[in-house]
Amino acid sequence: MTPRLAVAGPALRPLCMSDLPAVLAIQRAAYGDGYQESAAVLGRKLELAPQACWLAQSDGIAVGYVFAHPWNDAGAPPLHAPLQALPANAAHGFVHDLAVSPAARGLGVAAALFGRVRDWAAGAGYRGLRLVALADAVPFWARQGFAAVPEVLPAGYGEGACSMERVPRD
Repeated sequence: MTPRLAVAGPALRPLCMSDLPAVLAIQRAAYGDGYQESAAVLGRKLELAPQACWLAQSDGIAVGYVFAHPWNDAGAPPLHAPLQALPANAAHGFVHDLAVSPAARGLGVAAALFGRVRDWAAGAGYRGLRLVALADAVPFWARQGFAAVPEVLPAGYGEGACSMERVPRD
């Protein structure tokens, strides 16, 4: 059984390149071996959109992260491949990955990270947010106001994954 952390509320700060080892450890703990992306792939997203990537900490220990970036309506970016560039006329924010350490689940870390991304997208004037939810994450994203969007996903997202979109409410 994974020990639980006592979190009064996560401290959020912008991600930086030196956080990537902690991010990779959280990624492995959260997903196992199924969806490991490299430091190069995640680092490229951080280079392209540092204003949209955050780390959650509890008592100075990394407990969660989120990588997001501007995107358009052209489906989802492929997994395991560095983005070459961001679209010039991005219409949406794209939540590439949000993961929480198993020890910090149920403590509001994911909601706090998503709140930061939601505020970033609203401040940037995007029409909404898009993401690909892995099968077991679909209920979480539905509770955050996302709905399924029918489209074919790039290889690697896994069975049951679906594209989702959230349009801000007036």
